[in-house]
Amino acid sequence: MDRPKKVLIVEDETMTAMALASRLRDLGCAVIDLTATGEEAVRKAKAERPDIVFMDVNLPGDMDGIETAEIIAKSVPASIVFISGYSSKAILDRAVACSPAAFLVKPFDFSAIGGILASIG
Repeated sequence: MDRPKKVLIVEDETMTAMALASRLRDLGCAVIDLTATGEEAVRKAKAERPDIVFMDVNLPGDMDGIETAEIIAKSVPASIVFISGYSSKAILDRAVACSPAAFLVKPFDFSAIGGILASIG
């Protein structure tokens, strides 16, 4: 049996983060942490080495989710799934440049999470 995928959730909306964590656990993932800032996400990713990072695009603090994902990608071979309530062309262009595994637009259908996990492998 394969080991569970280790997942880091970077989301500043607590209810969204908790609901996503619950769904991921239901699908057999090991949720290693929920964080709300880019700085904390970088620290957690380097320490825990997740397989997948669900990353909100808009984060409080000095780094947004796209910049955070770029930093994480340089040191951890994790798949990035962006989450955003904003889907402007500029945001999408920046996100696509990071080669994410997926991009979820809020409010998203939690049933789509299984398909995203399957596509990541």
